[in-house]
Amino acid sequence: MTGRYGTAAQFLKTFNPALQLQVAAHLERAYLGVAPQLGVVAAGYGEQTAVVLLCLQMEDLNNFAGVKEKMPVSRQKELSGILLTEYPGLKVTEVLLFFHRVKCGRYGRFYGMVDAMFITSALLAFMEERRTETARYKTVQQREEAPRMEPSPTAITYSEYLERKKRKQQSL
Repeated sequence: MTGRYGTAAQFLKTFNPALQLQVAAHLERAYLGVAPQLGVVAAGYGEQTAVVLLCLQMEDLNNFAGVKEKMPVSRQKELSGILLTEYPGLKVTEVLLFFHRVKCGRYGRFYGMVDAMFITSALLAFMEERRTETARYKTVQQREEAPRMEPSPTAITYSEYLERKKRKQQSL
């Protein structure tokens, strides 16, 4: 981790909420790129760094939402712990993409306050989108990487095979 991203502070600076737009513009890279997963961040920099990363996203959402009641830091920390426990395989870029989509209103809107239960419910919807989109990108990637197979000079069609089989049985 430190070899690629530097210190924990440098890592947090790299993956700050301002990166959300750039991540959203490059979906395939967000899903299939080399960004670390939350569990890897926790293992490499410590769980506190992963929690801070998530809290920064939530605070950005707090400021963006324009609601009367903001999510308190204590709830942000608790929600971050829940997300880290339930979704350790989520890449940091996917976290950025998720919060971008929440800000776009993709999963609904906040009424009166930034709600932790809304975020967890929205994340369930995001995970389903993630499964679908990741599978689509991987299928395209496999098609592009698949070697172009030339037919063998000794290959025969299925109908030719059946004809040969029939002749062989008749000769017995």
